[in-house]
Amino acid sequence: MMTVSRGQVLGVVLALLAAGAVLAFWPREEPGVKEAITRKVVQMTDAAERKDMAELMEGVAENFQTGEGWDKRQVKGVLLGQVLRGNWVRIFVKDLNVTEVNPSRGDVQMKIIFGRSQTDQLETLAEESVLSAYLIEGTFEKQDDGEWRIVQAKHRSLSPTELF
Repeated sequence: MMTVSRGQVLGVVLALLAAGAVLAFWPREEPGVKEAITRKVVQMTDAAERKDMAELMEGVAENFQTGEGWDKRQVKGVLLGQVLRGNWVRIFVKDLNVTEVNPSRGDVQMKIIFGRSQTDQLETLAEESVLSAYLIEGTFEKQDDGEWRIVQAKHRSLSPTELF
């Protein structure tokens, strides 16, 4: 029968703690521009579905402008109308395309589909809800605090034939 000494147990515990510390403090590689912007779009879409306007607007830069001349405050009003109107809101991002301009800037083009429905499947959304859809073209920039935020955007309504 093998006995384990207190020193051996202590050594194993210290080795595990050291390994844990190495993993915890190992430098993590920052995601690339495309991945960072894609994550931000997903985060903002999720916040909109949860009707969390504070988190949604956190993804919009203070100096934000649209092609229509709207600033951050005006866009918040429009988004409030879209997100808070009706009982159920589903938001789908379709055809997301991110292009890296430089390490702190990326352009995005995507279709955003708002549905007032209980469905969580894009395929059944048209049957069970009221839809509105937009083509969004914009630019995200990495801000001084390290967060990616949209700084400019323009949109146009999409016809039903352009959705799918």
